[in-house]
Amino acid sequence: MDELIKAQKNPAHQMTEKGRAIEEESFRIVDLEAGAHGFSPLQWPIVRRMIHATADFEFKELTRFSEGAVEAGLKAIQEGARILVDARMIACGLNPERLRLFGNEVVELLAHPEVVARAKATGGTRAEAAVAYAWEKGLLQGAIVGVGNAPTFLLALVEAIRQGARPALVLGMPVGFVNVLEAKRALMEAPVPWIVTEGRKGGSTLVVAALHALIRLAADGGVDTSSAFREG
Repeated sequence: MDELIKAQKNPAHQMTEKGRAIEEESFRIVDLEAGAHGFSPLQWPIVRRMIHATADFEFKELTRFSEGAVEAGLKAIQEGARILVDARMIACGLNPERLRLFGNEVVELLAHPEVVARAKATGGTRAEAAVAYAWEKGLLQGAIVGVGNAPTFLLALVEAIRQGARPALVLGMPVGFVNVLEAKRALMEAPVPWIVTEGRKGGSTLVVAALHALIRLAADGGVDTSSAFREG
């Protein structure tokens, strides 16, 4: 009963009893069908929610974590870190009430006038220009960066990291065919915490799912409180 009351008051959980029941049953099914895995108790809730969001169990095999990545992400969220994203779709998909729990601001720069002007002047992508702008303005330091769309954003981010940028966590999940594999490999060699989906698969939906999972873990004190996990 105490856990039910806690969930009802916690915007990181579904608002209604029926909503919570559906979500928990979905998690139970994912746990059952996914079977054995090597993820830690902090990693699995993130992978599970990514599977839940896509109905694609291949992410059990594709998702990789650097050492301490989840812990770094939870600390950043709890400290109110900025969340910088490469696509408006991610910003729109994040639940405002959950973001308000720790005061995490979401920043998406592709339509910023200075970013657009820089892209036109250089002939590069707006994604590249957005990273350059964020690096110059100090927006990368200590931020959680979510990349679900543009490999050029991720490649530019890795270059900024080589120059000294230090985001708290990078979710490297761009989808596509050009420079996707190269961008993800580059991130996995970078000296920052990261969560990556290997191969061509990725997308904004996955970044949103991973961020919501991190926020829920942060709100629950780093413990997965879903009945599915406790029973498993």
